Amino acid sequence: FIDESANIDPNKPMVALTFDDGPGQHTNSILDTLSAYNAHATFFVVGQNIDEETGAVMQRAVGMGCEIGSHSYRHANLGKMDQAAQQADQAAADALFQEVLGTTPALLRPPYGSMNKTLKTTSGRSIVTWSIDTEDWRSKDADKVVTGVENAGNLDGQVILLHSIYDSTVEATRT
Repeated sequence: FIDESANIDPNKPMVALTFDDGPGQHTNSILDTLSAYNAHATFFVVGQNIDEETGAVMQRAVGMGCEIGSHSYRHANLGKMDQAAQQADQAAADALFQEVLGTTPALLRPPYGSMNKTLKTTSGRSIVTWSIDTEDWRSKDADKVVTGVENAGNLDGQVILLHSIYDSTVEATRT
């Protein structure tokens, strides 16, 4: 997702920051940091986390030029589901996205990166995974997250996986 109004030059190095599992109590803090640096990110949202309060956070993210993608309705392992179950999960999440944002996401990040051929061919969405897994969920340590990214080598074109539900990820994002 390139926001044309953000003056992004696709000929210059870029990295994609992506945040899974929210929105939650830390998403606004992450948005504050992104705003301070005129940066954008993609938030892969779990449908069952959407309510009036988190819907306002999602609207803020979109208003800042961030993108919202689906991360399933209930953080389900979509790769272990048949087509009917996958579509039911997407429909449940989409109803909430439609209610809050007036649209449904064009992007899908399957929880755990788990997908099957059925999901790939019938989801009707671009499936986005990652190239750098910070494992912020495992360490919950901002310094380890930052060091892991710094040691990943050339970041141009990389997609960094973070989770918007940890204090340590907020701190790592600031760094």
